[in-house]
Formats: sequence, structure tokens, C-alpha cells
Amino acid sequence: CTPLNLSTHHSINKESLSQAKAGLQLINISRGSCVDEAAVADALDTDFIAGYASDVFEFEDWILEKRPKTIEDRLLSHPCTLFSPHLGSAVVSTRREIERAA
Repeated sequence: CTPLNLSTHHSINKESLSQAKAGLQLINISRGSCVDEAAVADALDTDFIAGYASDVFEFEDWILEKRPKTIEDRLLSHPCTLFSPHLGSAVVSTRREIERAA
């Protein structure tokens, strides 16, 4: 799991995307706030990146006071995005551990 700290927050951003090869497909399964979703939306809008998929989102990182309240609207409506719920803990053994801890 990628920790959220100063060096990982928005590590995928406008600058890092501009250094990538045009036409890339970006997949985020690590931590929502590691990706600057507004920068990704900009890159999609200009066809610099070909697609974006994620099961984690910036608004989920509750530790950040200035986190977005929702997923970027441009990402939700873009035809080259794919989203799914984060199901990493959706196995019986993990769910039992969560129940025991609660």
C-alpha cells in the first residue's frame, strides 16, 4: 500500500504527466491522493492521455483537510475513464478481521 505523505501526495500531477509518453493509460490502485485528479482530467481533455482507471479517489483521503468533496466531474463524464469500488478488503478473512477489530 502506498502511504500518503508529502512525497506521495499528487506525485502524479501536471508536471509528471507532461514528462510521460503521450497516449498513456493511467491506472491508480494505490491511494487516491497520489494522483491529482484535476491534472488527469486536463490531460484527458487535451487527449494527452488515452485513458484513466481507478478504484481509489482523492475525496476518500479523510486525513486531508482540503480534499475534494467528490470525484472530479470531468472524470466521471469522460468516455475514457473506468471506475470501480476498492475491493481489496472484500475477502472473507479480511472482513472477519475487521469485524473482530470493531
